[in-house]
Amino acid sequence: MKTIAVIGGGITGVTTAYALARRGLSVTLFEKNRYAAMETSFANGGQLSASNAEVWNHPSTLLKGLKWMLRNDAPLLVNPKPSWHKISWFAEFISHLPHYERNTIETARLAVAAREHLFAWAEEEGIDFDLKKQGILHIYRDKAGFDHAGRVSELLARGGLPRRAVTPSEMKAIEPTLAGQYHGGYYTESDSTGDIHKFTNGLARAAERRGVRTLFGQDVQGVKVHGGGIRVTASDASGLAQHDFDGVVVCAGTASRQIAASLGDRINIYPVKGYSITVNLRDETSQRSAPQVSLLDDATKFVTSR
Repeated sequence: MKTIAVIGGGITGVTTAYALARRGLSVTLFEKNRYAAMETSFANGGQLSASNAEVWNHPSTLLKGLKWMLRNDAPLLVNPKPSWHKISWFAEFISHLPHYERNTIETARLAVAAREHLFAWAEEEGIDFDLKKQGILHIYRDKAGFDHAGRVSELLARGGLPRRAVTPSEMKAIEPTLAGQYHGGYYTESDSTGDIHKFTNGLARAAERRGVRTLFGQDVQGVKVHGGGIRVTASDASGLAQHDFDGVVVCAGTASRQIAASLGDRINIYPVKGYSITVNLRDETSQRSAPQVSLLDDATKFVTSR
C-alpha cells in the first residue's frame, strides 16, 4: 500500500487525507496545532458558495485595487511596500487576465463537484456542521455592479451553476430583514451555509476511523526527496522526528510556498487577510432582525451567514 503524507490540517488538508484514505492509501496527516481547523479554517463567512467562483483576474480588479489603496474603509487593501514575492505574484496575476472567462467557468465546475462531495461525505459520516440550504443572495447597489454580475452569471451557467436575477422587491421577499436601497441582486438557490470548523473536525474524526494517522502538534521543519520517496522532518514537544513516505500533498496555506520550494516546485501563493465575527443573538428582537438567508454585498465584500 502506498504511503502519503498530507501537510496541513485545515479543510483542504483534512478533505485530501479523507479522500485518499477512501481510495485505499495509507495516509498520515501533519498539523502544527493541537486540533484540526485552528487557523484559516477556524472561522469565516460560513458560505458554501459555488456562486463565488468568479476569479479575481479581471481588469476591473486592478482598477478597484488602486482606488482602494486611497481609502481607509476599503474592503481589500494592498500594502504598497515592494518585495520580490509580491512583484512576482502581481506579474503572474496580470498574466492570467486573458484567461478570466475560461478560469471562471472551470472554477465553477470544480466548485459544483466539490460541493457534491462535501454534502455526500457529511451525510455518510453523520457530520453536523449547522448546514442550512437556503441559498445565497448577492446584492448590488448600482447598475454597473448588477450588469457585471449578469455577465458573470453567464459564465457560471456554462460551468453548470444556475442563478437568477432578482428585483429589489424579490430580494425583500427572499430576505425580509434586508434594508436599504439596491439596484438588484442575484440569487443562487443551490448555495448554502455551514460551520467550517465543525465540518473539518467532523471529517478529521471520520478520516481517523478510515485509518488516517493524524499527528497534531507536529510542526513540519523540512520536506525533501529521499531514496525515491519523500522524507518529512517534524518537531513536537519531544524533539525532531523523521518520517518516510511514497508521496506528499502540501496543504499548508501560505506556508505551502516554502515547503514546495524545498521539493523543487513553485507555488506562487500570496496571503490575503480577512476578518470574521460571531454575534450571539440573545434576545427575541435581535433574532427577528438578523437575516436568515446568507447575503453577500459585492461592493464592500461583506458577508453574513446564520
